[in-house]
Formats: sequence, C-alpha cells, structure tokens
Amino acid sequence: MKILLVKPYLPYPYSSREYIHNRIWPPLCLANCAALLEREGHQVKILDACLERVKPDKIGRHLKGYDRVFVTTSSLDRWQCPNTDTSIIFDSIRHIKNVTDEVYVMGYHGTINPEYVLGHTKAKAVIRGEPENTVLEICRSKDLSGIKGISFADNGGFISNPDREPLDLKSLPVPAYHLLDLKRYFYEVLGSNFLLFELGRGCKYSCKFCNKVMYGEGVRCKSEAQIIKEVSTAVEKYNVKTAYFIDLDFLTNPEIAEKLCEYLIKKKYGLKWTCQARPDHLNPEILSKMKRAGCRLIHLGIEAGSQKDLDYLSKNMAIEDIENAVKLCKKAGLKTLGFYIFGLPGEDDQSREKTFNFTKKLNTDFVSFHKVFLYEGSSIHGEDSVSDGKADKFMRKGLARYYLRPSYLYRLDLFTILGGFRLWWSRVRGLFLGFYPCTMK
Repeated sequence: MKILLVKPYLPYPYSSREYIHNRIWPPLCLANCAALLEREGHQVKILDACLERVKPDKIGRHLKGYDRVFVTTSSLDRWQCPNTDTSIIFDSIRHIKNVTDEVYVMGYHGTINPEYVLGHTKAKAVIRGEPENTVLEICRSKDLSGIKGISFADNGGFISNPDREPLDLKSLPVPAYHLLDLKRYFYEVLGSNFLLFELGRGCKYSCKFCNKVMYGEGVRCKSEAQIIKEVSTAVEKYNVKTAYFIDLDFLTNPEIAEKLCEYLIKKKYGLKWTCQARPDHLNPEILSKMKRAGCRLIHLGIEAGSQKDLDYLSKNMAIEDIENAVKLCKKAGLKTLGFYIFGLPGEDDQSREKTFNFTKKLNTDFVSFHKVFLYEGSSIHGEDSVSDGKADKFMRKGLARYYLRPSYLYRLDLFTILGGFRLWWSRVRGLFLGFYPCTMK
C-alpha cells in the first residue's frame, strides 16, 4: 500500500490571525508513523508542506497514486501549544479531499473535538491522541468499527470508538529520517541540519496552563539503547548538526538524560542541542555534564515574576528556585531562554511590571513573551484571560525594553547575535502586527 503523511502548510513565521510561531521543524510524529508502516512493507512518503511551501490550492498535485493520506493538524512539536486558527489547515484538507476520499486527520484538534473536525474536513476518520499505532491499524484494515482511538461518520451518525491505550514508546523503531530533508530544517538560535528527539512523553506536574491532551496521563520513557540508536543514526548517517530534545522536561528521567549525555561526551559528535527543563531540577553536576555533551541552550518555563502568580499557575516551585537555576546555568556556561505568560486572569499593570522587572533581574540570554491561551484540555480552560489589549501592548514594548537595554547589548556574543536575530525579528514582527490567538475555526 502507498501511504502519504502530510504536515499542512502554515505561513512562516506567523499565521495572520494568531500568535503562534510556525517554526520549520521536522514532523517527528509522522516520521514515527512512517517507520512503523515501512516495517510492515508499505511504501511511505512524508510531505511537509510547511517546509516545501506547498499552499492549500497546490497540494492536490502531490497526491497521485496514494491509497491512504494522513494529515496532522498539529505535529509533535505543536502538541502542547497547537495552532488555534485551523482555517488554512482545513483548507489544505479540503483540497486533498477533492482528490481522494481516503483522508484521515490526526492531531490535537480532532482529539479534543472530533465531531467538529470531522464535520469541517469530511475526512474518512479522525484519529484521537497519539497517532502512531492507530495509523498502522488503519492501514491493516478497511473496517473502522474495531479500531480504537478513532471517530467517524456512519449512515448519518457520529461514532467514537473507545480510546486507545497509551503508546509503548519502547516499541517504536528509529524514526524514518530518510523521508525528511533534514538539512533544511532549522532552529533560529542553533542553526540548520536540525532534528527533534524525545526521551519520553508526558510530565508528572500539573501546571494550570499546560495542555497535555496528546500526551495522556503520567510519564513514559524510551530505553537508553533506543535513544542512543536514534541519535547515533541521525548524526552518523544523516549529518544532523543541531537538535532539540523536545520532552516537556528533559530531566523527567534523570538517569536516562545522564546516560545520553555521557554517550555524547564519549562520541564527541559536536552536536549542538537544546532542551526544556524545570528550574528546580537543575544542579551543577547535571549542567556541567549537559554542557560537555553539547547542550548550548536551556528553555526555562518561568511564566511569572511573583510567587502569587506561580502558585496560581500551579508551577509547584519557588521564585528562589528560578533565580538559582539561571545563576547555575550562567556559571556552567549555558545560554538560557525564559518563557513568560501575560494576560492571566486578574492581571493588571502592576503585576505585569513586576514580572518584567523579574526578567531584567534574571537577565536570561533570550526571553519569549506569550499571551495566555485557555486551551481546552488544560485546567485553566473556562477561566477569563485579560482581553483589554493592555497585555498585548505591554508585550510589544516589553521586548524592545528588554533587548535594547545597554547592559544587554554590551554583553552580546556571536552566538547571541547570529542565533538570536531571526528569533527576535519573527517575535517582534508577530507582536507588532497583532497576531494573537483566536478561536478554532
């Protein structure tokens, strides 16, 4: 069977009606699906319409000869923060439907509201939750009635089969890297020849704003040998130079993370990588090991500048933990990027200014200001965010105030200048043009 896996086109760096950075990152979940399908003898191709800049009205020319087409509305890098405006994604799916009826849709949007997605795309079925095993089973059988984790229309009715069990990550083969043009993917602050890796899925914490619908409950990890094989294959066979270990928390399983670092230190690949980590999980020993293993940048979910707001967000950490973590990273020679959320319920000018003063105090190498979005599936869903425009205006001015400080400009190095320019420009462009979240359309 010939299978096409599609990541639809999105404008880079931002869509016109939302504040989501559409980075040119590889669709790792599709590469997982492809590897499973190839293992069973299927012919598979991945069409990354974001990378190839294939707009909706041009996608039909890429569909000839395929028996099944699977489209993701949110690839793995967007599972936690999916696009909120689905209009251009649905437009691509409608053009695909003009060519073939064998269209299946996966991702956050269909997981949280399968009937809505089914109605707007007219897909044969919507895949809920992790897609890998469900895609495989759909390609084994024409009978949808017995396949867990899907929703579909039948004789004018709507059917949702039972949920699928969480994926055993240890059952995954090495992703189908050969189906991705890896040299063309990039992360603005690291460079190109870029790939995503994951040590596991899930998080044991319950931050109020966090959307974990696609991950399910609890934490599941790959094996040490499995992760090492994925990394070694990517670097040695496909010349990957930069990477993001995209786990919600790189140090969820510290033993595996340390073993990976020890392997990278031993191999001396020169791989430059980044990850996301909780500030209260960092210590001098692991930071030193990460630096020697090639880590150049750590993403820190700081979110707020007061203990009151941290407690409201259920961050389960103290302000002092954050301050200490940033100091430890600097001492270890690692760059830091701090994420902050604005527009929280009850937010006012005083609380925004307090958070901004905290950003200056921490003085991370990069900051990323985000407007809170009340994703369905997060515990903050249903509350009221600040919608008077003041948070938007504050973020626009805040970026300039942060990056144009003489004390910041004075300490710029080549990494920050070259790696950060594209990131700054795309973020500033989005803020000033007013691309903010809207409802799912």
